[in-house]
Amino acid sequence: MTESTKYWLWLTLVYGPANSRKWNLMSHYDSVAEADEHISSGDFTNVLPQDKKAFELATMDKVNDIISECEKQRITIYSYDDPEFPDRLREIYNPPSVLFTLGRLDQIDETVIITAVGTRKPDDYSRAISSRLIGELAQAGVTIASGCASGLDSVSLVSAIKGGGRVYTVMPCGLLCDYPKNSAAMKKAVSAHGAVISEYLPHSGSTALNFRMRNRILSAIGLGTLILQAGSSSGSLSTAAFALSQGKDIFCVPPHNLYDDSYAGVVSLLRDGAIPVFDSRDILNEYYSVYAHRLNYSADIFSQRSESGIFSKNRNQEPEPIRSPRRQSRPVSHRDEPAEKPIERRPAPDLSGLPDDRRKIVEYILSNGIVLFDEIAENVEEISDLETVLTELELDGIIRSLSGNRYTV
Repeated sequence: MTESTKYWLWLTLVYGPANSRKWNLMSHYDSVAEADEHISSGDFTNVLPQDKKAFELATMDKVNDIISECEKQRITIYSYDDPEFPDRLREIYNPPSVLFTLGRLDQIDETVIITAVGTRKPDDYSRAISSRLIGELAQAGVTIASGCASGLDSVSLVSAIKGGGRVYTVMPCGLLCDYPKNSAAMKKAVSAHGAVISEYLPHSGSTALNFRMRNRILSAIGLGTLILQAGSSSGSLSTAAFALSQGKDIFCVPPHNLYDDSYAGVVSLLRDGAIPVFDSRDILNEYYSVYAHRLNYSADIFSQRSESGIFSKNRNQEPEPIRSPRRQSRPVSHRDEPAEKPIERRPAPDLSGLPDDRRKIVEYILSNGIVLFDEIAENVEEISDLETVLTELELDGIIRSLSGNRYTV
């Protein structure tokens, strides 16, 4: 936290996060401290009339309370002129003035980051393809950024963590807001492997506008945005629109069914020139020439060959793979196990500390061995957000996901 952080917090209190008027004000001053000096002394020359009352209400006592709360909750504050504030965010239109994080923001500007987003209600095809794609990218050294909602956002984060990669999730609310509901386990896992990020004050709730404004940050930290599955009204298209305005690449997983409305957004983007992704090599090809030193050549995907691109068997000069003296084993993904290999049975987990809804799910799986998602939804009643609950149970190591949208203990 820099000396000027309190002034950036003060300015954020006045205008609120994501309000571009603060940058119009700052164009009149050399620093945020100078802006505070003039306005606190009663000079409102550069302040719009509708903002004057907000300046009078935004006191340094309130700023200090926010800083104290963040220190207690181990939330790191990065302000716009902090040396660790990502340049990828500084360079966009209407950048955030402050960022609150659980975890660290280091290496964002030097890393291949792909923003992966999609529907909250994916079909089995998109779920399986997304899991594999993201896992391969993570193993190859790509960092994944996504939202924290149920569906393909959660699939992306979990798959990246399983693949041994770093992850970032950007929230449409404050870090101390319980959104998505009961998502503490997911946020803890993400912060341990990257960072949970928000431009909103710690206790702020989410609104429809917050989701849209959040998406400009999601797209900005990535070199490209990958749309996994999206209908014509999907919020993922907002992220794609911001990515386009920021000059980023747009990737799309081709639809499972051209005439399925749940893929209409993807079809539209592909018509407009988005890069189709048939496997992770279609993404890695785009960044290899600049970020070769950031990729992990021991990843399985680098042993495969295609007719063209960096993986081409006809390529005249192939790079010497960068290998550590001792190759690290990649995390085991149960989705990759051969069908004939029996599922390893583990000791029954301790359910004594689980909330009732989670305990019911685990007991149902225990009594049935391997079950489909739809079977859990049908037989375990009163679970408001089943996908999120299953994701959290998987992150806690209590259950395991298998191919075909199946689960076991």
